[in-house]
This record gives sequence, structure tokens and C-alpha cells, in this order.
Amino acid sequence: MKQLFVLLVLLSGCSGQPDAIPQKWEGFEVRIETQPSPPRTGMNEVMVEVSGKHGKGVHGLVVSLRMSDSEPWKQAFPDGDLGVYHGAANLGPGRANLQVRIEQGGRKETLYFPIRMAASGS
Repeated sequence: MKQLFVLLVLLSGCSGQPDAIPQKWEGFEVRIETQPSPPRTGMNEVMVEVSGKHGKGVHGLVVSLRMSDSEPWKQAFPDGDLGVYHGAANLGPGRANLQVRIEQGGRKETLYFPIRMAASGS
């Protein structure tokens, strides 16, 4: 049931352009989805999806989010074993640069995702 919900959420956000371009970490694909999509200035839900071989979700990671170096990291919550991690971010006007830190087994890396924001007045 959770997998169906995640699929519906991801499909509902398909507006032709992703909120951010997917990136790679340790051979896994890392994708960002926001709710709403495209995001608006202010608090937005952020879903980080980490998938491996054959698109299978990678679980057991520690995923944290922040918008700038001056902010503390906020840990995202895993959605079971789906490889989807939920958090929230206060996005700014124009374009935002979301920082995603991924940790697993002593390895740690920060990825930077420029987020496409909704046009003002949306």
C-alpha cells in the first residue's frame, strides 16, 4: 500500500520538468520531489528518493536536509524500506539550493540540488 501511495505522489508531481535534476551518490541515483510541485516560497515537503540497481529503493541511510551552511541539519524520516525519505525545507524566492547529506556506514557526502521554484503568484 505504501508503494502505491509513493507512486501516486511521484506521478502527481510530474509536470514535465523535475523540481531538481537527479544526481549520483555511491552509484545510486538521488532524486528530489517537492510537495507542492513546483515548490513555492516558504515551507515545502521534500522527498528524497535513493534508488539503486533496477530502480530498487535504498534503505538504511541517514538523510538530512538544509538550505544553507549556516542552518543546522534536519534529519529526514525514512518511509519504510522504500528508499524514500521525507523532510521539510523553507525555500526562498526564485531558485533555492537544497543541501542533502547522505550517510551510510561511515561514508558521508553532501549533494547540492538547485530547485526550480514556482513563478511568483502561483
